[in-house]
Amino acid sequence: MSFLSGPSKRSSDISNGPVTYRHLLSPQAMTVFNPLRTIAHCDIDAAYAQFEQIRLGLPDDIPLICAQWQSIIAVNYPARKYGIKRFTTLDEARKMCPHLVVQHVATYRNGESEAGYWGEVDPQTHKVSLDPYRRESLKILAIFKEMVTKGEIEKASIDEAFLDLTPMVIDKLLLLHPYLSIIPDDAPEGIDSTLPPPPPINWSKAGNVFPINGMIDAASQEEGDDQRSEDGDGEIEERRRDCRDTWEDWALCIGAEIMKDTRDEVFRQLHYTCSAGIAHNKAMAKLCSAWKKPNNQTVLRGAATGAFLRDRDFTDIRTLGGKLGNAIATEYSAKTVGDMLLVSLDEMQSRFGEESIWVYNILRGIDHTEVKGRVATKSMLASKNVRPNVRTPEQGHHWLSVLSGELNVRLREAREVAPGLWPKTLVLSTRQGIDPSRSRQTPFPFTRNLSGEYIIKYARKLWDEATQPMKNGSMKLNNIALSFTGLERLEGGQQGIENFFAQPQLKSSIPPPIKSEDQRPALLNKESSSTSTIPTINNLAKRPLSPDQTPSSSSLVSSAGPSPKKPRLPTLHTGTVKKKMGLDAFLSKKGESSTPNYYVKREESPSLNVKNDLKHFVLDDDEDDIGLVEGINPSKVAEDGTWTCPKCSHPFTAEASSEDKASIVKALKQEHEDWHFAMSLQDGGDSSVPKRPKVAAGSGGTKKKKKKVEGIKAFFKPK
Repeated sequence: MSFLSGPSKRSSDISNGPVTYRHLLSPQAMTVFNPLRTIAHCDIDAAYAQFEQIRLGLPDDIPLICAQWQSIIAVNYPARKYGIKRFTTLDEARKMCPHLVVQHVATYRNGESEAGYWGEVDPQTHKVSLDPYRRESLKILAIFKEMVTKGEIEKASIDEAFLDLTPMVIDKLLLLHPYLSIIPDDAPEGIDSTLPPPPPINWSKAGNVFPINGMIDAASQEEGDDQRSEDGDGEIEERRRDCRDTWEDWALCIGAEIMKDTRDEVFRQLHYTCSAGIAHNKAMAKLCSAWKKPNNQTVLRGAATGAFLRDRDFTDIRTLGGKLGNAIATEYSAKTVGDMLLVSLDEMQSRFGEESIWVYNILRGIDHTEVKGRVATKSMLASKNVRPNVRTPEQGHHWLSVLSGELNVRLREAREVAPGLWPKTLVLSTRQGIDPSRSRQTPFPFTRNLSGEYIIKYARKLWDEATQPMKNGSMKLNNIALSFTGLERLEGGQQGIENFFAQPQLKSSIPPPIKSEDQRPALLNKESSSTSTIPTINNLAKRPLSPDQTPSSSSLVSSAGPSPKKPRLPTLHTGTVKKKMGLDAFLSKKGESSTPNYYVKREESPSLNVKNDLKHFVLDDDEDDIGLVEGINPSKVAEDGTWTCPKCSHPFTAEASSEDKASIVKALKQEHEDWHFAMSLQDGGDSSVPKRPKVAAGSGGTKKKKKKVEGIKAFFKPK
């Protein structure tokens, strides 16, 4: 679980220790264990009801509920004053508040490309849509990102998000107290020295500050945000000052001011109210965001955490509800966090296992969960519980049309934010009764003309395969779902994938003439922008290779362009050509082209692959780089540019006019040794000695008839 991140802590070690200069100044200290860590949780008040109220242009004091079929899914605060709750029936709600506004959520219906508000809705033909709420959620998230320029923002759901304000808080803390940015010369432990005592804090702009001892009078609970946060000499203020302000409290106060500005901006731009909680971790921030609602925020200091949790039902804590919370409550006959504080860690681990350390910690307000910015959406799902059940393949075509329309809208909207986004597969899932869902999937090709009909075309294929048993009357479905999976942003946008499937065009590119011996011919002739670098033999030789790695043939491109049938394979050896280009021009003799005389021509042969060609001819003037090339040993070449083969005693000497004799002879030496190696492989002998004509077995000493030397043998044969 995420709560297991970071070291385990017992109740005697719930503090992160004193705040030091390192916590404030070192980037490496910006971790979940930094005592200045400041996390905010922001929750839109009655989100769906607010969204509909603003869409309809209704006043803030009009009671309104959002309905889905015959259920209430959101109740605004004016309606709550009449006692209406989410579990209230629609008929009861109308009786409790005669002037109540009931707004059904948007729905998809067959034949419509967009979700809408149709007045009369039928669950047998319509499908609920949350698309309008997702759009509003994206607007709010955009404001969060605009206001919180540093730190992470994690969208928890449509109507809530976590914000890591720590980087902004530290920047503002150093701005308010610039003396903290310089470590004093007399600091006893340098950067690990404790910060000097902080000045008093003005909490007037922070909102609600939970008291250290948890004592709150009734008058304080009824007052507004501004009245509760004003400084004063009353009893509440005295109790709040029982614990001296710390630098951790300074961080929370600054974070609360940032959060208030953010909430004000959401209201200014969208007219939505939201509530927030500010604490040192995610779990506590989420809990205290609900302490004063609506349109309020609460600050929970570390010293007040115990009082804040003591009388709270521990199943209210995030991840402690459901079966786990019920099991703990049954095992220890406990209800509140205070009841559970009597249970030791050893006892809890003996009953619920070693991983229950996170339960022990969270009950004490310890949570090291990171705030992670949610990555791009990887999937999209449109699902419908169908009533009555679908019993024939034709009955499902209606729902395929509705579900495809929803996916079409959602993918188009996502592509407006990320233009290159596209799914890899389309998945159809069906379920019968209480059986697990069964799925089929198919690749979803890219198109510029995205539409519901395009999605239906592929959904129908999956549907026809999945509903074969329906023809025998042995299948009835109560759930149908279509989903996109593997959504990724294409590297080159839509154009990239289209070009990938396009037929390659043949283009010829002739390398420029070589003007000097220092200029190395290019192995790759590939069209590129003016800013790209064409790999040459020189810089290929300098590329580091592992001992078991050699340049692959796939890294070379033919100078004549790729083959239409095999566009990824090089076409360096394709028979006789009239005009030598690319590698052929590079290997030509001096008399045949303008290539320097130290490049010796090799006859074209299918037996010579690109990898061997590159290995044999990679040269560099630096002996260290030459050493990277397999088989070359500079120490065996004399300084005057001569070398004699120890196997066949053939001498090699560079021309007197050559400037770099040693490099030339090293290349000739390498090729000559490769010839010995090739001969040994062909004849099945040992390459360590010169090859002699073999004597046929059982021929009485009769020698084999010599064959005419051709091809590579003739080329490498000593003159």
